[in-house]
Amino acid sequence: MMRSQIESTVIGRESSQELKQVVLGLESVVADMKEFAIFLMSYPRMYQQPYGAYLFVDKYMFCRQMEREQAISFLLQAEPPGNGNVGVLPIVGPARVGKSTLADHVCNDERVQNHFSLILLYTGNDLKDETVTSFRDHCTIKHQNIGLDEKRLLVVIELLGDVDKGAWKRLLHLYELYMPHGSKIIITSRSEKTASLGTTEAVRLNYLSKEAYWYFFRTLVFGSTDPEEHPKLTSIAMEIALEMRESFLYAYIIAALLRENISARFWCRVLRHLREHRQKNILLLGECPVDEEQPRYVWSMAKRRQGSEDIKFYLQGCDPQKGPASHGEIPKITVMDLISGTWSAMPRGKFEVLSWRSVIPPYYSYTTVCEFVRHESSTTA
Repeated sequence: MMRSQIESTVIGRESSQELKQVVLGLESVVADMKEFAIFLMSYPRMYQQPYGAYLFVDKYMFCRQMEREQAISFLLQAEPPGNGNVGVLPIVGPARVGKSTLADHVCNDERVQNHFSLILLYTGNDLKDETVTSFRDHCTIKHQNIGLDEKRLLVVIELLGDVDKGAWKRLLHLYELYMPHGSKIIITSRSEKTASLGTTEAVRLNYLSKEAYWYFFRTLVFGSTDPEEHPKLTSIAMEIALEMRESFLYAYIIAALLRENISARFWCRVLRHLREHRQKNILLLGECPVDEEQPRYVWSMAKRRQGSEDIKFYLQGCDPQKGPASHGEIPKITVMDLISGTWSAMPRGKFEVLSWRSVIPPYYSYTTVCEFVRHESSTTA
């Protein structure tokens, strides 16, 4: 009896010592984690998906934080002394994916504006026949910081297609002679070949995943309202999102249309017309255009007939962008007018239509040429 009590006491002391060692180890880990957490807090947060607090919708960039920080990190990186090469960052991706928007948000970042004394935007169409003088004439000043001691230049070049490599090498060589040390270039293009022009890894933008796109679209449609409070509307909106092929323009246009009439009946009608629109393009054109700049027929919910003819509007193709929305003449007729049939006078022949007017930098207006056509009526609108 006495022996068992002694053994129990010894085991208890050993267990107590082990427990103390475990507690001390945990306290050491927690102390180290506090220092690690403080260390991490000194770095900007980066979210790959939009489900956290970094939600930039309507008036802000959406779901491009990692790409934004990648670009800013390159721009702020110091060049080795004696290196006469100009750092070049390509941003590549398909049409309407947000290349210009990303570049503009990067240039508007306070860290970037405090690093470069002058930020220029090249507004020419291509670089083939450019000289140093003509290139400078085709640039507009985005930002100027005359208070900086070090004079560094950032040039943003926005191109649609491939770059003539001969013209690029010639122009780059000339600018390496004249641009101050530490100057950088951002070049955006739809062509994957542009990635080879960079002195660093290119930033590649792709369309959002279906999950991220749905999150983006439902935020535009429902705003601060919890979609779970409207399960029927949410179900219809999810089906509509699947018909839009991750298009930002379609998201803004259709979301505005749905917000005008919050009813399941109307939303089902929108979904039906979207599906009919795809089928009509396949029947009339032989395919449903994937690229927003391909010619296609506009879908319309307006019931307008002349005899037995079905009135349609044929999009000839989109302009890439039309300057800042605050400058230049903006078409009075919008795609929303064509969809809803709210135009005041029936257009004739070819005319220009406003597809979307961006409310975020660089505030582009997206326009398209549209043609009034008729086809024999086969279905009801």
